Amino acid sequence: MICKGCRQNLSTAGFTVSELLVSGLLGLIIVLAGGFVLKTNLSSDRRAAELAKQRNQLGLALDFMSSEMRQSRRIVLNADLTATAQCNTSTRKPILSLEIPRPSGGLYTVTYAVQAITPQHIWQGPHAIYRCGPSFNSEGRYTENSSQFGDLLIDGVANQVNLNTTSEICRAIAANRNHTAAVQADLSESQRLASIMIGVVSRPNRGEQQVICDSRLATPRS
Repeated sequence: MICKGCRQNLSTAGFTVSELLVSGLLGLIIVLAGGFVLKTNLSSDRRAAELAKQRNQLGLALDFMSSEMRQSRRIVLNADLTATAQCNTSTRKPILSLEIPRPSGGLYTVTYAVQAITPQHIWQGPHAIYRCGPSFNSEGRYTENSSQFGDLLIDGVANQVNLNTTSEICRAIAANRNHTAAVQADLSESQRLASIMIGVVSRPNRGEQQVICDSRLATPRS
């Protein structure tokens, strides 16, 4: 015969060891799944932020180049680039040169060139675009001295072979064989419309490599 007190003790007994193990395992699975989802979301956010930063840098570089193109009186391409020796070296291959009028008379010469670089902690390869030309003063105007300065404008410029052909702009650059780098400069037959296209390597958050391509059109001044 079972007493009432015994029945009460049996009914208020805690979880069994098996139940605790199962509940603990389920809790661990939920925590791990939540951690995985959080890590994935954070990784996706970092990749999107890095990609947006790289697109912004490419856009700024193209805006700067097209701004100087619009100020120029003449844009020089291809064979005529030999006149700009400061950026025509064994390692730097000119893309285009600009003849920009000086306020005091004469011309500034600005040249953009591609150079192969080895990736390092500061710059990204495989190519970079350098600007060779006059420096700027504190007001953002050209200095009057005749010295030519070579400054890196943008790094991470892709190889031709790495272009992502899903983009129309990338396909246009891939069709150009003047440089091993993913850069193309064109001038219309009327000499009144110039275009510059650049492709840069993107590996956001050390993920899969892709190439971002962008372009600008500019009309030289009369």
